Amino acid sequence: MYARTSTWAGTPEALDRWARHVTDKVGPMVAGLPDNAGAYFFVDRDQGRALTLTLWTSESAALRSDETADKSRESTVAATGVELLERGRFEVVGKV
Repeated sequence: MYARTSTWAGTPEALDRWARHVTDKVGPMVAGLPDNAGAYFFVDRDQGRALTLTLWTSESAALRSDETADKSRESTVAATGVELLERGRFEVVGKV
């Protein structure tokens, strides 16, 4: 399994818009992609940051979804006003 992350920053208002956007648009879109194994969206309002974590059944599935992820990040910035700070990809090596 592989994970993709996106780290975001924004004002309280932008983070509120981000939370609505990921609930209404991004989450359902990601859930419909082939080989998606789940997604989580986190907000740290005290630090003005947010995190997206998507899970993929394999590295090839994560790679195949890269173009969709890039477009989703662009639309998220445009729709909410948050800033994309960092992107990551990780191999999942354990689960409890």
